[in-house]
Amino acid sequence: MKKLSVKELVIATNGKLLCGDENILIDNVVIDSREVNTSSLFIPIIGEIHDAHKFMDNCYQSGCRTFLIDENHTFDKEDINLIQVKDTTIAFGSISKYYRNLFDVDCIAVTGSTGKTTTKDMTYSVVNTKYKTLKNLENLNNEIGVPKTLLNLDDTYEKMIIEMGMQHKGEINYLKDLANPRIAIITKIGMAHIEFFENGKQGIFDAKMEIANTFDDNNILIVNGDDDYLKTLKTKNLKYKLLTYGFDSSNDMYCKKYSISDVANFTIVYQNKEYEFTIPTPAKHNILNAMAAIITGFILDIDYLDIKEGLANYESSKNRMDIFRKDDITFINDSYNANYDSMMAMIDVLSSYETRKVAILGDMYELGKEEENTHKEVGKYLKEKNIDILITVGHISNIINESAIKHGFDKNNSYHYNDKDELLKEINSLIKKNDTVLIKASNGVKLFEIANYYKEK
Repeated sequence: MKKLSVKELVIATNGKLLCGDENILIDNVVIDSREVNTSSLFIPIIGEIHDAHKFMDNCYQSGCRTFLIDENHTFDKEDINLIQVKDTTIAFGSISKYYRNLFDVDCIAVTGSTGKTTTKDMTYSVVNTKYKTLKNLENLNNEIGVPKTLLNLDDTYEKMIIEMGMQHKGEINYLKDLANPRIAIITKIGMAHIEFFENGKQGIFDAKMEIANTFDDNNILIVNGDDDYLKTLKTKNLKYKLLTYGFDSSNDMYCKKYSISDVANFTIVYQNKEYEFTIPTPAKHNILNAMAAIITGFILDIDYLDIKEGLANYESSKNRMDIFRKDDITFINDSYNANYDSMMAMIDVLSSYETRKVAILGDMYELGKEEENTHKEVGKYLKEKNIDILITVGHISNIINESAIKHGFDKNNSYHYNDKDELLKEINSLIKKNDTVLIKASNGVKLFEIANYYKEK
């Protein structure tokens, strides 16, 4: 990162320099005490479990001499630069905002209830064909992850793709203010985190739309025009440019035809021209995510063939649509997270295979009052999609099992385990050579360890 002076840190955080030299320079910002060096700024974040103020002395012993501190703590050392702030997490964001604004780099922000990480990765694959591009890694999409990503900027970057997650109202607005995007993408309004919104999906829609609440005619919002909530934007008088994509021909970009095998081949129509693409994933819903990346590419004047190459070389993030074969078994590992919409989409993917189909499904979290009904709907859908073997894991997912049996699923092909360790003891007797196995659950169920077990076998 570019060097920042202590004086700049004070200005960025609206803090108070308690002691030290405002001309001292730092060249990295650290929230993990194990990563400090002599030119670091250490920011002690107060988390749900740990208050990192207790690690300040460890940082000092490692040579760090520049610190933030909140108003409720003290740190008595003579040879340090100590900046007092009200809230260290907010100050971390403020520093990242100040630093981001040192660079004239277009930001493309990506949010949505499902598909945002895949869309971020696909958009990165497209944009990076022409411009050196920064993106947030893995799940660094919150009030900690976005600032960490922004502080990785340097003069070599030309664009950045920033995924923004949320659980509550106001969080997208906060992250958007830090990153200052020119272009934003909203993938879908679904049921993720619905327990935190009293007015359900309408509340989620309103919260996601915070990403555009300061947009003007210099900004572009790209949305899934097939989504029931997002398509309502088509009839509104907006201050910014709106571009829509989907399978419906009323969208600015639409998918005219497609075929699914080991990959997805599809033809889109955009500005009265047809274009053909291939993505290395056998999932219809990822065609939607790809279209968001394609529109972004055209906006940024990237050549069609480069966009096509970028999508063909797209690589998914860890534990997201990770398809691999082991012991003559095909595994579809999408165990990073789960909600109602993504669970249904992955069942669709599994059902497209002509082998014996095994669904290993775990609990879906943060569904609030919708929890029981959504798990029941998944069970019903499994029967409709002709899944052969059902294995559920967790404390809630037994509802899936019971619902599937109620709707005609063969109970002799249905199994439930309280946790993944119980399943691991018996899994080799449940799946067979030539099976296709879907692994899907909220991250806390840790079904990714099932995938790791076979990968490391």
